[in-house]
Amino acid sequence: MSTPFDNIMNTASKVYHQVLNVPYPQSEDEQLISSIKTAQSDWQRAEALFHEATDPDLVDHAIYDMMAARTRYSYLIKTAKEKGLHW
Repeated sequence: MSTPFDNIMNTASKVYHQVLNVPYPQSEDEQLISSIKTAQSDWQRAEALFHEATDPDLVDHAIYDMMAARTRYSYLIKTAKEKGLHW
């Protein structure tokens, strides 16, 4: 049974996706696939930052960011495989 709060959150989420012109994920599986694509993009961005960094502090940050993005991507891939998802 949904609560009034659930209804408000559902409506807010739909409006958010419409305003940003982002497709609204219909299912948990679609949300997972969308998260995987975002994580892959984040990982690629982090790698690009690493290759461009010259300052030692920025290199450290880029390595941390890259490893965090890779770990998130790996986790999401593992979760999708356990669910039997293919995209």
